[in-house]
Amino acid sequence: MHPYLLSLHVTAMALVIGALFLQSLVVVMALRLKNPQHAEGVRIIQRRVHLFIYYPILAVALLSGLWLALESGAFAEGRWLHWKLVLVLLLIGLGMFTGHHLRTGRVVKPLAMVVHIVIFVLSLCIVYLATVKPF
Repeated sequence: MHPYLLSLHVTAMALVIGALFLQSLVVVMALRLKNPQHAEGVRIIQRRVHLFIYYPILAVALLSGLWLALESGAFAEGRWLHWKLVLVLLLIGLGMFTGHHLRTGRVVKPLAMVVHIVIFVLSLCIVYLATVKPF
């Protein structure tokens, strides 16, 4: 296993999770703005973060993770990687769901508040599976 590639993957995943947290926090903040011009400015920033930070760093995280898994033979080792990939797909789906709501402008406040918790729980489980490899 290449330590540089592993470092790249871990850093990229931290940035992906951070970008998702940032998006959900900004969504909640934008819902509280009274001035429509301020709200529009926040929406522009949200879209740019999603398009120019989240998606590129997600591609880096996925490619480096796939490379690490293929190189180390992790697919044959155990089921932990399969479960981790399921959770990663859920996290990606959450990011796409958030991106869709940002593009359409239909953001629901209770849903935006729950996103924080879901991101945290999924991230916690992904890190647990990657470090402990329980099965």
